[in-house]
Amino acid sequence: MNERKVVITGRGVVSPLGVGFDAHWSGIVRNEARVGPLPRLTTLGLESSLGAEVRPELLAGHLAKLPRKQHKLYNRMTLLAMIAATLAMEDAGLTPADVVPIRFGVYLGVNVVSWELGMLLGYLNASESETRRGDMDLARANAYCMRAINPLDYSLKTLPNLTAGYIAIAHNAQGMCRAYTDGAVGGLHAIGDAYRAIREGDLDLALCGGADAQIEELVYASAVGMGIVARDGGVGTGMIPGEGSALLVLEAEDRARDRGVVPRARILALSSLLGGGRLAAQTDCDVLAARLGRALLRGLSAAGIPRADVVALHRDGIALVDEAERRAVAGLPVGARPLATVAFKRLHGHLGAASPPAEVLACSALLEHDMLPPMISSSCESVLPSLAPATALVNAIGLFGEVACLALAAAEPRAG
Repeated sequence: MNERKVVITGRGVVSPLGVGFDAHWSGIVRNEARVGPLPRLTTLGLESSLGAEVRPELLAGHLAKLPRKQHKLYNRMTLLAMIAATLAMEDAGLTPADVVPIRFGVYLGVNVVSWELGMLLGYLNASESETRRGDMDLARANAYCMRAINPLDYSLKTLPNLTAGYIAIAHNAQGMCRAYTDGAVGGLHAIGDAYRAIREGDLDLALCGGADAQIEELVYASAVGMGIVARDGGVGTGMIPGEGSALLVLEAEDRARDRGVVPRARILALSSLLGGGRLAAQTDCDVLAARLGRALLRGLSAAGIPRADVVALHRDGIALVDEAERRAVAGLPVGARPLATVAFKRLHGHLGAASPPAEVLACSALLEHDMLPPMISSSCESVLPSLAPATALVNAIGLFGEVACLALAAAEPRAG
């Protein structure tokens, strides 16, 4: 079988750094951190209130791109995803005339959608048995639902696969439509599966990536309860949750060239391994490091490259996870170690399922512009001034120790 090359032709990002890929990338180049205490999280009364949000003024100019009557049907994650998808299609220069619907798919990493915390507490309170405190009375629960909960509002805003469905409907994508609810790793799986579908000829075009809203009250409180969120005042370590969406347009290279579009980068391979069935933060560090090391080597082998010039680290602030990743990269054979590493989450927070796709797009800009951002680092600093990266790997580590690595390369092969 003659497999096709697959390229990125469109980039759409909604992040705390900005709306639109250029705004997001400019924030990276300026080394601007948009994380800190958020007033709406402070009101939860938890030991953590750190987060990264997409400020309302950043979204204001883009809401008109979406049908106004649909806004009330979207949860926060869907709203961010719909804007990013529209931006990606615009960036790719795609119009309805350019799309064969049955050859166009949607692959999206998402989170379990948060029910509004106040509504949930009201439901639990009204559902409690009058005679057995702490037990649920199903008759009371059902009666409350019938009286107080709008079924359309509940169903349309709490089913995670609907986010992918809304995107598919809006852009007339009638091919595969799939949602992945496995966190950061899901964002890479979405890109990897879209890549394979195009490479093998099942699709010509795909919108893929991730969307997440980790600072919604219930999702945030759950993460704090698991002990993985950084505490206020810098006590201990942990991640800083954020919200955002990053969508890529992937396309068969020959089709993109026929449209006269200059690709941003080429997708080379995805490698992934299952986790160990327990929280990554509670996994043996050496076990997690070995798992990621295997995935890195498999990714390089599948991509057909001896090493990546740059590795975008998962580095989310959870001490054990970060140390395992450091050991995995340092433990690679000498010829397979990257020339440089970069970590983006300290600028825009952990965007959940959207983080790895956003980092893939940031790496595509590194490759496109021969440009290294300020937070780049290397064990051999002398290589940095002359490094013109041609290949990159993006790491993702899931909540339960799943790992994935996606390899990409500059759109045009580099000499030497």
